Amino acid sequence: MANKDRNKTILLELGKLPENNQCADCGAPDPDWASYKLGVFVCLNCSGVHRNLSNISRVKSIRLDFWDDELVKFMKTNGNATGRAVYEKAVPAFYYRPQQEDCAVLREQWIRAKYERMEFTGETKYPPLAYTTGFYEGMLWKKGKEKGQFQRRKFVLSEKEFTLAYYNKEDPSKGPKALISIKDVNVTFQPEKIGHAHGLQITYQEDSHTRSLFVYHESGEEIVNWFNAIRAARYAYLKTAYPTGSDKELRTRITRNYLKEGYMEKTGPMQKETFKKRWFILDSQDRKLLYFKSQLDAEELGVVFIGTETNGYSVSECIPKRTRGNRWRCGVTVETPDRQFVFMCEQEREQREWVEALRQVISKPMQPQDYTTEANIRGKS
Repeated sequence: MANKDRNKTILLELGKLPENNQCADCGAPDPDWASYKLGVFVCLNCSGVHRNLSNISRVKSIRLDFWDDELVKFMKTNGNATGRAVYEKAVPAFYYRPQQEDCAVLREQWIRAKYERMEFTGETKYPPLAYTTGFYEGMLWKKGKEKGQFQRRKFVLSEKEFTLAYYNKEDPSKGPKALISIKDVNVTFQPEKIGHAHGLQITYQEDSHTRSLFVYHESGEEIVNWFNAIRAARYAYLKTAYPTGSDKELRTRITRNYLKEGYMEKTGPMQKETFKKRWFILDSQDRKLLYFKSQLDAEELGVVFIGTETNGYSVSECIPKRTRGNRWRCGVTVETPDRQFVFMCEQEREQREWVEALRQVISKPMQPQDYTTEANIRGKS
């Protein structure tokens, strides 16, 4: 018993060290589990993935399980910093490193890429990793614009041309249904919205509108390869467009998750029209609040630019208003230089979250390109 308690104390102290006090795979604080074959400390969620890699990794709780002296010695010799030096030695600058709040498929494939497929050890891979070749093609299930059914479609990504194309038919000789410039592409995982664990949303600009494609693939590895292949093409484009930008600066612009999404109700420009339920997306990078009839619409109904206070923009909680069925109790007011928008929320928690998210955007200084975006949006309204 004394030996067990001593080893538990040693493990807990090891877990508190700066190099070990975050999960080796997703960065979650205070990991309570460890792989005694890899020598890394991991969180509960990531430990579940490690359990499925039993030929590579074996995990135990550092608080509840018994650890013998040899395993404790192994953990002391290794640790997260040592593991990172081996398994993350050559992670490409564009490759997305999942965080604890990211979806399960991203975290699982990151762990499998590191320890099972050994993709980042710096050794030459043959054949080369699919997302590093500059060209990627394959079949994805894509949601139809009209009927809403998912159908298999061929997608082709060209880093050389900075384009992403998809075809309505498998015969490429008929030409692509859409040829999308990588310049304005964003890609983000949306499993709950799409209703599939591997659901991916691809957005791009077309004729001053934001278009969305909703796709998935049965294979987790394949959909994450698509995600990182698109990120690779975006990174190559950014290196060309901003040749003096550092990797750290460019990484933040490759792709992004949206700051906030959800349903609110909005009225018309006179604020006398009936409130209608709409799906809202707040894109903090482009400073856009977009709204859609439903969450899987291919194109937005409208957009509100979110500037800064010095440029005449503000957000506040508004007094409760009565809307359809008396369901909506509180709201958000967005003031722009030429209009006032009122959006109603069902719960006070949602109201606070929207106000906080919008204020976060308003507090950010505007960049030169933001003024062009502002002028284009205000010019349409």
